[in-house]
Amino acid sequence: MAVTVNMPSVPLPVTLTVGDVTTEVGTLTLDPGETVQGALAELFRAAADALDRVPNDDQEVSPDGTA
Repeated sequence: MAVTVNMPSVPLPVTLTVGDVTTEVGTLTLDPGETVQGALAELFRAAADALDRVPNDDQEVSPDGTA
């Protein structure tokens, strides 16, 4: 069941946890009539697009996975 916001815009902080590290990555704002599903999908697409633009030589892990 999709949750729809039926009030003025609602800003929600978004945090990301990987292992023991947690960081705030931004704010998700739900507009009236917008579903949480749609807003999250848009947020994840934007994050994936941003990762696609990162040059491969800036990776924290070496290509052979040893560092």
